[in-house]
Amino acid sequence: MAKRLKMTKWYACLDVCQSLSGVLLAVFLWTHLLLVSSILLGGEAMAWVARTMELSFLSADGQGYPWVVSLIAIGVAGLALVHAVPALQKMPLTLRQHAALRTQMHSIDHGDTRLWYWQALTGGVILLLLPVHLWLIGSAPETIGPQGSGHRIWAQGVWLLYLPLLLAVELHAAIGIYRVVLKWGAARGLNTRIRLKKLKTLVSLLFIAIGLASLLAFLPYATLAG
Repeated sequence: MAKRLKMTKWYACLDVCQSLSGVLLAVFLWTHLLLVSSILLGGEAMAWVARTMELSFLSADGQGYPWVVSLIAIGVAGLALVHAVPALQKMPLTLRQHAALRTQMHSIDHGDTRLWYWQALTGGVILLLLPVHLWLIGSAPETIGPQGSGHRIWAQGVWLLYLPLLLAVELHAAIGIYRVVLKWGAARGLNTRIRLKKLKTLVSLLFIAIGLASLLAFLPYATLAG
């Protein structure tokens, strides 16, 4: 009995960690995308944001400390790991589990189950692509800026990484926040749930549109960098 109670507390702790880390990652993701979208206001605006993130206002020469970005990348990686470990316990990792889930989804038409399935799929994509993105940024933080980022995205073909990552993280984050709100009792009525689903979709579409526009806005600076 004591062992079962201890395991229940452990699983409850993991559940809280997953929800809390997911909310923090979603907030960081949306903040990060808004900062990157400063490129839509021009190269100078994006360069100012990059210098500010590197704490240029604290350095004597105004150039800042690029290693701050590396520390942020390490912190995000750690937070993502905290989020992924308990999440992996619930995902269909084997072909048998996946087949059983698909059978259940076909026999029971449940919208939230489909959302969870998409969250699991996008989570797998993020698990593969996010470490590459964090490595690219964290290992060369001094290149972040209009020309450097534009060259990396378009001249070096990293848009092939960023495009699926953008779609995956935006869908995953919006679904995740929706499910956290439901899980912790913030939405109880059916009408509230329907409104939340509509809001979730709008948030995903909005940030995907901002991300796509930002990727395209880097294109002229890739030419300049080349």
